[in-house]
Amino acid sequence: MGQEELRGLYRERLKREKQQYIAEATGINGSVLSRFKNAKIDLYPHLFKKLEAYILNS
Repeated sequence: MGQEELRGLYRERLKREKQQYIAEATGINGSVLSRFKNAKIDLYPHLFKKLEAYILNS
């Protein structure tokens, strides 16, 4: 899975859950998630793995 695919899955998840909840559950700063969602940044590999695991396993 790449950054763009994860970004799309994350945007879909935001239709059901709040960004702040996902930030707390993954330990990723909410502002980082916001910038990722808006395609301003790509996630570092360790953050990518955290978000990917959260989306795919919940």
